[in-house]
Amino acid sequence: MILILSGPSGAGKDTVIDAWQEINPLVKRIVTVTTRRPRSGETDGLDYRFVDREEFDRMVDTAELLEHKLVHGSMYGTPVDQVRQFEAEGRIVVLCIDVQGGAEVKKLRPDAVSVFLMAPSLEELRKRLQDRGSETDEMIELRMKNAVEEIQASKDYDHHLVNDTVHNVVRQLESLVTQVTA
Repeated sequence: MILILSGPSGAGKDTVIDAWQEINPLVKRIVTVTTRRPRSGETDGLDYRFVDREEFDRMVDTAELLEHKLVHGSMYGTPVDQVRQFEAEGRIVVLCIDVQGGAEVKKLRPDAVSVFLMAPSLEELRKRLQDRGSETDEMIELRMKNAVEEIQASKDYDHHLVNDTVHNVVRQLESLVTQVTA
């Protein structure tokens, strides 16, 4: 199955996916291609595949991306070869993508299950972004502005989860997968 996981920056998407993969070996996150610069501690090919704009445009031109969008000033895309590979292996294919990309994938793959992950509050979301220590104040403000728009756009998602604790969210995702695949 394909599971679209979206939510504002700071909602905890990557943390949730990492914890979910630890307890369920079928869960496999697609490594998104991006033109943004790596944050401290991020590894190319593991966290993201970091490419320049020329390479990204080449991937778009050769239909190597299932979807692609401009988000927070950088390009992001989902490599179609990974999706096909993990589907063929019978994995739970997790696309950690923004709401624009989620809508695009839903059009191409109406069988995909969409989940929108939210922080318990906008104040908590801002705190998480600040605690990262990787963004300027201007970038945090842009991400907060985008968060409000993303939350409004999430009305079309199949499921909404609040990331109060990673354990609770992973438990809810496991339950959701069991219901969908039963």
